[in-house]
Amino acid sequence: MAKRIVYAKGYNGLSDFVYVDLLPDVKRSRQFNMNVIITLTFTVVLAFVFIYMPFRTATEEFEVLNGLNNDLKHELLLTNEELIGYEINLETITFEQQIELLVVYKVDFNNLLDDLQILVDLKNINYSTTLTEIYYYADLSSFEITIISTSNDIFNHLNNDFLNLNWVATSSYSQPEQLQDAVLWRSTFTIGVDRDAE
Repeated sequence: MAKRIVYAKGYNGLSDFVYVDLLPDVKRSRQFNMNVIITLTFTVVLAFVFIYMPFRTATEEFEVLNGLNNDLKHELLLTNEELIGYEINLETITFEQQIELLVVYKVDFNNLLDDLQILVDLKNINYSTTLTEIYYYADLSSFEITIISTSNDIFNHLNNDFLNLNWVATSSYSQPEQLQDAVLWRSTFTIGVDRDAE
């Protein structure tokens, strides 16, 4: 508070010195500046922690992802140019799914055929039996074999032998047909394959 001594004349006609308050009470300028500085400092720190740091992290991540995206776009462009240049038809090479569908039809054809051939050869000793035609239908899971023999009765015995194989689900044969020389008989067997047999 600033005061100044002035000379004034009183009511009684006498002169006297009095103190006059020339300025109201104010905060010191140094105190005012310190509060502003502290507030500004605190504001800058909060802005750095809550605004700048997340923004910088997001910006760095964006730059990395944007660079990766540009690289992938360039790679895709080159790949498309190669496809066009080599005239590659994607439909002809996307056969993986078709292969997976065919796996369920897989059988050990050679071993199964060997089993059938062994039984026919055993009958061949006495009846001149021969396996002449062999077809395997994967979609039907069945063999179709044609057998020629000198005996009409051998086909029933062969059918029973086929049914005794552990991988045979069903077996049937057509009515034996006598060939032109009247000595040989022919019949076609349809043998269902059990893929789960061990």
